[in-house]
Amino acid sequence: MKLTQVRGNTWVLDSWELIPLYKLDDHRCVLLDTGTVEQREDLEDTLDEAGLTPVAILGSHTHIDHMGSHAYFQKTRGTQVVMSLGEAGQIFSPLGLQLQYNNFPMALFPDYPELGTAPCVPDRVILPGEEAVTLFGATFGILRTPGHTVDHICVRTPDDVLYVADAMMTGRTLHYAKFPYALSMETYLDSMVKLREAKAACYVVAHKGIYEDIRPFIDLELQFLRQRMEELADLMTGPTTPKDLTVAICQTYQVGTQNPRTLAYFEHASEVYLRYLVSQGLAELRVEKGRLVYRRVQRPARAVAAMPPTGRFR
Repeated sequence: MKLTQVRGNTWVLDSWELIPLYKLDDHRCVLLDTGTVEQREDLEDTLDEAGLTPVAILGSHTHIDHMGSHAYFQKTRGTQVVMSLGEAGQIFSPLGLQLQYNNFPMALFPDYPELGTAPCVPDRVILPGEEAVTLFGATFGILRTPGHTVDHICVRTPDDVLYVADAMMTGRTLHYAKFPYALSMETYLDSMVKLREAKAACYVVAHKGIYEDIRPFIDLELQFLRQRMEELADLMTGPTTPKDLTVAICQTYQVGTQNPRTLAYFEHASEVYLRYLVSQGLAELRVEKGRLVYRRVQRPARAVAAMPPTGRFR
């Protein structure tokens, strides 16, 4: 990994995603996330070459591409793991991770080492209402941005660099996002509104980029999500279940997978979308022949402006 300075003592480890860190001094640092299990060796080698020991991990959320080495550093180097309350409740046990990963069967965890090795009990929990946390004399601001996960946070370093993590998408990630993910679309959108109003000297987006202004990217993502929701509503040609919508999406957008965990993720995301369409009055939930199904509600075209309009942010 390439170690690149962002501002002051805030740096990023540059791989296929950005992993920020804050240098406490010449030998100690605070990691903001740890990447995937596959990145661990590269991450550790880069830190060792720089003479840096991670004394704390301030994690944004518990997805596998962000917390793959939390438990490893905690066990091998005594690194303190600090998480928000909702994320701490997900990472502390295999059962918590099972719920995080769409109730994916624990019997299959051995096939996915990032899940089998990830559980750990955080050393410190950031409680609701806490807007900052001090680690080894350095104070980090906390901006709660749930939606992508139950208690996702953005972290502001002492250099006024805001690590956005996965609270938004930019660049190639947004361009190729056939199946954007959120635990709750309504909450995710609310968090983007909050994020757009958050001022900082610069912003680090995990997937991927360092920017002085993220407002245009948020507007672009809102436009993309609005279009995608309209397209998904058009796929509801009759009584629709999350599995039905998943099949339609995979066919329409040419998404193919033989990975059980990926398909479970697709089905979970489909249900999130269906629930959002219901909340916006574009679909309704019914019981038909002993099963729950969603049906599209016919509305005038103009009523499909379900997302916050981009003009709201200008």
